[in-house]
Amino acid sequence: MKIKLKNIIITGFIAALILPFILVTDLFPFARFGMFAEPVRATDTLQVFEPEYYKHHQWHHLDGRDLHLASNSFMYLARNYYYRNQSGLFLSRLSEVLPDTSIHAWRLLQIQIPGNDPLQADTIILETLQVK
Repeated sequence: MKIKLKNIIITGFIAALILPFILVTDLFPFARFGMFAEPVRATDTLQVFEPEYYKHHQWHHLDGRDLHLASNSFMYLARNYYYRNQSGLFLSRLSEVLPDTSIHAWRLLQIQIPGNDPLQADTIILETLQVK
């Protein structure tokens, strides 16, 4: 059986194409999660969801501990309702849980903090619910 020069060149070319993908974690240019990966960065923004209620002519922040929930669990619920496009339902359920007759309105705020710098925070009013 003769080994032709053409077969050796084709085999070497195919091996040169496939070998970097096989050894992706062993070779320097391919060591960062793949050939064309970008550098790893920290999370850019922190999102905080805060419900507020309007009482005695001023807005008050509602803490999850007022409802006997951990603040992380309460923020998870608010985020969950927001991403399902049910912010109004979340506020109406909050008004049912806290049936205070002096509360006139509810609103849900989204606070975005870029790079964990609270001085650069941006607040967006996502939903407002008029009770009275």
